Amino acid sequence: MSIPLPTESSAAVPCVCRMLRTKNAFAAYDELDGVEPWELGMSTTAVYWCLNTMQTAGPDDNFAHPDICRAGRSCFVAKD
Repeated sequence: MSIPLPTESSAAVPCVCRMLRTKNAFAAYDELDGVEPWELGMSTTAVYWCLNTMQTAGPDDNFAHPDICRAGRSCFVAKD
């Protein structure tokens, strides 16, 4: 049994807003071989929402997505 080495993309998981959610966020990605972390926003079928608005847009009316729900956005909340 071989242990998979971390891929380049999994080594650089971005810090996304703690209010961002997707149903993929509840999987144990460290146990799944070859599956990219949801924070990378690589899924073509994932739906993202903001916990502040419970909609697909944040309080600033921009879309909720890992690519834009990052530090610098007016409604960004850092993870502890």
